[in-house]
Amino acid sequence: MKLISQDNIASATATLKKGGILAVPTETVYGLAVRLDNEPAILKLLTLKDRPIDSGKILTLMVPSVRDIPQYARIDRRRMAIANRYFPGELTMILEKNPDFEHVYFNNFDTIGIRIPANDYMLSLLRENGPLLVTSANPRGETPCHNSREVMRRIKNIDGVIRGKSGGNLPSTIIDWTLDEPRQIRAGGLLIVHY
Repeated sequence: MKLISQDNIASATATLKKGGILAVPTETVYGLAVRLDNEPAILKLLTLKDRPIDSGKILTLMVPSVRDIPQYARIDRRRMAIANRYFPGELTMILEKNPDFEHVYFNNFDTIGIRIPANDYMLSLLRENGPLLVTSANPRGETPCHNSREVMRRIKNIDGVIRGKSGGNLPSTIIDWTLDEPRQIRAGGLLIVHY
């Protein structure tokens, strides 16, 4: 397991390109990230998290910009207005998957969770690597990690850890907007004022 400084994007990118799992800081908690285009890395992450594809828990897709969302999800004007208001930020939006988006992992699902983190390091990493699949950095059933030392102590079998600490203690707020009206699935640090 390699400890990587935040000013060394090249090393982080190399770790991801080799199919590695990278522990990354966000404005909420630490996450575990892999590249969207690397099937072996995705399978390795699912195994690490003890999360079979039929578990009902879907990995979050992090993208660098609101402009990227329609490529992966169906999003109308109303939903896009919320995306523009709260992204980047502590929000995960569950939307209907774009039927034209073919992917070895997401072909198993009709929905997709989208997040754009309000963290300069993560946005740089996403711009450099493209979309990443991310889940919270914690052993199954435990609370998420909040700094790189905690990750290195609690999580084994990952390839790199970005040095630093997360920006908060709560995970992102999750809203499911696959039906006409949105439903809050998880309360995080972000309060959605109105939809």
